Amino acid sequence: MKKSRMLDKAKLVVNSYLVAKGLKEETIKRKTLEVKRFLTYVNETLKKDVRDVTPDDIEEYFIRITGQGYAKSTLITARSTLADLFMALSRKEMILTNPMEQTDIYIREKAGVKVILTEKEMELFLNSIDTATGFGLRDRALFEMMYVTGMRIGEVCRLDVTHIDFSLNEVFIEKSKYRKDRIVPLGRMAKRFLEKWVKEVRVYFLKLVESDPGALFLSEKGERMAASSIRYRLKRCLKIAGITKQGITPHSLRHTCATHLLAGGADIRFVQELLGHESIETTVSYTKGVVEGLKKVHKMYHPRENQLYVEEV
Repeated sequence: MKKSRMLDKAKLVVNSYLVAKGLKEETIKRKTLEVKRFLTYVNETLKKDVRDVTPDDIEEYFIRITGQGYAKSTLITARSTLADLFMALSRKEMILTNPMEQTDIYIREKAGVKVILTEKEMELFLNSIDTATGFGLRDRALFEMMYVTGMRIGEVCRLDVTHIDFSLNEVFIEKSKYRKDRIVPLGRMAKRFLEKWVKEVRVYFLKLVESDPGALFLSEKGERMAASSIRYRLKRCLKIAGITKQGITPHSLRHTCATHLLAGGADIRFVQELLGHESIETTVSYTKGVVEGLKKVHKMYHPRENQLYVEEV
C-alpha cells in the first residue's frame, strides 16, 4: 500500500475511533487537526509509512513542536491524540507494536515546577515494596534503578538484559533523547535487586511466550514492559507506602535523582552527563530546588533567622 493511501486510511481509522469514544464534536475536530499535523510530519519530514514510526520518531516530533512554542494545552492534546491514533491502528491490527507505549513525553504542568520526593520519602517508597513476590522484586529493581540513574521512562522501556554489565556496575543507554548513547553507573543497591531479578526471577515471567524478547523488564505476559505499566506500578507502590504527594510521575524519580545528587555536593557537569542533558542550562534548573531547601534550613537554624532570636531595640 502506498504511503499516501496508508495515511488516508489511518485518518479514517482514528476518526472512527474518536467517534466511538463518544467525544464531543469540537474535541474530535481538534484531535483531527493534530492527527493531520503529525501524519504530515511522518510523510514529508520522516518520509515514512505510519506503520514504521518508532518511539524515537515520536519523541523527536515532540521536541520539534515544543521548540516551535506551542502552548502547553496544545502539547497535551497532541500527546493524547497520538495515543488515540496508535491505539486505533493497533486495534485494527495495522501495526504490530504500539510505539506510544515506549515513549517518554514529559509535559510540565506548571512552568519551573518539578515534583520531587525527599530522601525519607524515597526510602519509605522503596522499602515498602514487597520483594518476596516476583512482581515486587521486579518493581524494586526497576524503581531503584530509575532513582539512582535518573533514566527517562522511555529509556527504561527500551533496555535489554544485555545493556546491563554487572561486572562493571554499568548501564548502557542506547539512543537516548538526543540520539546519543551514554553509560551510567548502576549503583550498589540497584545492582543488588536488579541482579536478583535477572538471575533468579525473570525466567518465570517468560512462561507465556515462545521466545525471550530480551527486554530487561517484563510484564506478566512475558512481554517488554510498557511505559503505561510502569506508571501504574509507580502509583500502586506509592499508595502502599502511604505517600500522597500530588503529581508524582516516573519523571519525578529523574527530578529527585538530580536534586539529591546536587544537594549532596555532586558536580553539576556530572549530573548533566548522568541525565543526558544536551545543555547545561537544563541541569542548572535543578539547583533552584536545592537553593530553596537551603533557605528553609537556614531560616530554621541560623540564630539570626529563627524565632528564638529576639531583635535588640
